[in-house]
Amino acid sequence: MATSLTGIGVCWACLSMAAALLCCSGFYLPFWIQGRLLGAVDAYFGSFRRCNYPRVSPSSGLIEIVEECGRYSRFRDIPSVWWQVCTILVGTGSALSLLVALTAAAACCITYVIHTGSARLAGALQLIAAILVAGGAALYPIGWDNREVKESCGNTSGIYDLGTCRLSWSAYLMVSGAGLLVLCFSLSFRASRVKPGSFRI
Repeated sequence: MATSLTGIGVCWACLSMAAALLCCSGFYLPFWIQGRLLGAVDAYFGSFRRCNYPRVSPSSGLIEIVEECGRYSRFRDIPSVWWQVCTILVGTGSALSLLVALTAAAACCITYVIHTGSARLAGALQLIAAILVAGGAALYPIGWDNREVKESCGNTSGIYDLGTCRLSWSAYLMVSGAGLLVLCFSLSFRASRVKPGSFRI
């Protein structure tokens, strides 16, 4: 297997893939916070998806609980502008981390995909991705005062106050991914043994 990565570089590539998977999984899965809907069913929220929600039954006109996960049908339907911004930031950061991870993985198998300059650039992109994900995660609690969260977390919920709800495992995945991206940034400086301009044709 030909590679221009050092031993640290191979570790960087593996950690980059792990960080990207954590960020992307944490972003997509709607288990950021967990509450209780009508005191009967667990409700989960992400920035653009949720699980278990009330709706008016078309046949009886009564409120029923739909026990399934889904995304909001339109971007504007996301119940808080802060959640909309969070979706953009975390989604962009996750996509950026995945792009770098795929490039790093390719560098494990193909010679001269990454040299010292491009490894540093990739590391800088990972740092930017970590900042985007962490920034989105920091903005998300500002939207906890919306009606949907109050239905599941009680009227005491508000900005940075979950009321009766609690953080769930998907949020921890995302934050762990952002932390790994920062570690990858520091490893990227020692990732390649090939200097720019030393490629062979």
